Amino acid sequence: MPGSADPVERPAAPERCHILEEDPDLGAGLSETDLRAATRALVAPVLVASGPTWVPPTYDPQTSFGLLVLDGFLGRRLRVGRAVATELLSTGDIMRPWEQPLFGLSEYALDWRVFRPLRLAVLDGDVTTLIGRRPQLVVNFSSRLLRRARAAAYLMAVSHQTRVEDRLMETLWFVAQSWGRVTPRGVRIPFRVTHEVLSEILGAQRPSVTTAFRKLTEQGLVAREADGTLLLRDPGSRAAARAVPQVASSQD
Repeated sequence: MPGSADPVERPAAPERCHILEEDPDLGAGLSETDLRAATRALVAPVLVASGPTWVPPTYDPQTSFGLLVLDGFLGRRLRVGRAVATELLSTGDIMRPWEQPLFGLSEYALDWRVFRPLRLAVLDGDVTTLIGRRPQLVVNFSSRLLRRARAAAYLMAVSHQTRVEDRLMETLWFVAQSWGRVTPRGVRIPFRVTHEVLSEILGAQRPSVTTAFRKLTEQGLVAREADGTLLLRDPGSRAAARAVPQVASSQD
């Protein structure tokens, strides 16, 4: 109409998600009634990050449980002197990046790299309060934090193996069993993982990782796809990977 004011554009509302719809395993063990109620109640703000680097937000460590990875792939890189170690995190992992590592003997540097765009559910004070009302949810969410500790212990043991190709193969299958997809041709790791990142996980020099990767490729155990992702093709390990619940079936 003549003389009418232009409509005011309102900013888009921040995305929110129903946590147990995104990650149903976190509701394991609840009765049907409790599961329905928790699914409705556990609604969290969603953060996104595209990288290549990421500066985590800060939340109150006394009241906020953490950040749940809904989708994406990132690395937590820790430097102590000239040594570097990277921890990989992806779907289902929970982190508390606002807490400082409990180190007191050496200076360190910590940074985060995004290898595939992230969607994170913020387990803020409201969500944490709701989790605390049901002991089974406390157990389920806490188990995700413990899963990272167990994974770190396993990869530490792998890094003590003598041959770099053995370390590399074990590490790739760990990643595949955690987040891989079974295909008719093998188990595909749906992320691009560089030799530099693998060297930081294995505790090896990058040239050694490149040599080990070439040997595994020549043996037909690993192949790099056209999009940069990796395909693992060891028949025995493929059968083991299929038995791991975290691996999603796919016809990719």
